[in-house]
Amino acid sequence: MNTVKSFAAKHPVLFVLAATIAWLVLFVLVIVLAGIASTALGRPYDDALITTMGRLIVTAGCLILIWRLGWLKASGVTRLGGWLVWLIALGGMLYFAGASLFAFYGSVAFDFSSLIRLPAARAAALTHLMAGLSEEILFRGLVLCALSRVWGNTRPGVIGSVVLASLLFAVLHITQVFAYGSSPSSALILTLETFVISFWWGALVWFGGSIWPAVMLHVMGNAVVAVQGFAAAMIEPGVLAYERLLWFSIPLGVLGIGLLALAKRRPGAS
Repeated sequence: MNTVKSFAAKHPVLFVLAATIAWLVLFVLVIVLAGIASTALGRPYDDALITTMGRLIVTAGCLILIWRLGWLKASGVTRLGGWLVWLIALGGMLYFAGASLFAFYGSVAFDFSSLIRLPAARAAALTHLMAGLSEEILFRGLVLCALSRVWGNTRPGVIGSVVLASLLFAVLHITQVFAYGSSPSSALILTLETFVISFWWGALVWFGGSIWPAVMLHVMGNAVVAVQGFAAAMIEPGVLAYERLLWFSIPLGVLGIGLLALAKRRPGAS
């Protein structure tokens, strides 16, 4: 493990690229195993229990690596963060949840009864909970920590760390074209919006020293849109929703820049 840690210190970009690829490979392997398990258990392939188990395996693997590297505290996994960062995150969550609902459904109203009436809505919420947790532990936990430990002693280095972590996460959304049949224009705008909003999440993690506000924002931002889909029709064409959300995300990106300007150098940066 000392060899891995030394490699991360000397070649942080190569390390985070390798970690992201390994995470993707493990995720694909888990999907394949989930298909086998769903057949064996007689459950649908996209069953929430099967999906949750897969995400748990991937998340556990990432956490074990962070633990073995001795980065649990530095990555923000074992830190809750102070009241100020949670207050900022709560305000951002309310703003982005309302913006997301308006962007996709034309109204900020949210039908809470879907969670009570529909098992599928609860399953969707659980799926997005696990997805947000898994992705934040990798990108705002492991990846951002690896970069900031090397580059975090200067302001450009801090910004570069958050930008690269956000870019890696955003680029993955181009796969929407192949995985879900999204149009290339929709996938491109989604990738841009994801970059802006994940920059905001990364800045919040750096500012507060904890990944948990970002986990909350990630989960809630995705879950409210998914759950509302059981009660309302999404606007057409879909690319319009992504365009709206991109514009709504820009103020949070600007706020992220402000947080990085105010934040102190991350302890442990070389």
